[in-house]
Amino acid sequence: MVDMLADDDSAIRARVVAHLVQAGDHAVTALKAARRESSHPDRIEEALAAIHRADVLGELDAFRAIEPDGASETGALLVARAIHPGIATDEILRFLDELADAAPGPVRAGDPDQALRALAVYMYRESGFDGARTDYPNPSNSLLDQVVKRRTGLPITLSVVYLAVARRVGMPLEGVGLPAHFVLRHPGATKQPYLDPFNRGRLLNEAACKDIVRTHGFTLRRDHLATVSPQEIAARICRNLILAYRRQHDETREELAREAHRRLRPGQDLLIA
Repeated sequence: MVDMLADDDSAIRARVVAHLVQAGDHAVTALKAARRESSHPDRIEEALAAIHRADVLGELDAFRAIEPDGASETGALLVARAIHPGIATDEILRFLDELADAAPGPVRAGDPDQALRALAVYMYRESGFDGARTDYPNPSNSLLDQVVKRRTGLPITLSVVYLAVARRVGMPLEGVGLPAHFVLRHPGATKQPYLDPFNRGRLLNEAACKDIVRTHGFTLRRDHLATVSPQEIAARICRNLILAYRRQHDETREELAREAHRRLRPGQDLLIA
């Protein structure tokens, strides 16, 4: 069956890949063995990618099933892997572990206001995470592996990095999905409980959140301040990717982002970011 990937008929190759996906790990072993001497290594890699994507979609199904539990970085990485199956997930998780380990003591302080302020300083000034203001529509800004590598991204993907660090140091940080923007909240903080990772880690009160929403043409409602689950964060990242790839006329990757969204939100094939 692996040899049939050499066929010039794309329909035949598509059927072969479908069978290889069903074969799963056995097909992966055969494909990896074949690519060392293959005359069509590109088709071998395409078949391997299809198998890996099928695995990711299954993991997205499982991730959806545990809502509202789970880690935000888990969902964001699954979405990124649905687009680029070869992402080194272990390296990214190790980086997040190291980022949390290096966080200064005040981040772990008992006083919520002090801890949130320390996190903002650490993530922006010391670690260099900030918003992608010059190339906002770039799909890389929605892919966690690229955000970690470049230390810049959209509000929601930067928030995932903050949430991952906060979870590792024991800080009860929450994601808040404002219309057209995404911020974080420490439920125990009283002075400025909101944090905007996209704008230099700026601390906010509710009035400032209201101003942000107004600049995007919306009126703040109470439900806009509700805590967002890790699954909804991942789905919102998908929606951002759908729009980003549509702008680039990249139909292949747009469909991959759509399929990831379908797994997270069955029956909701939306384009709203």
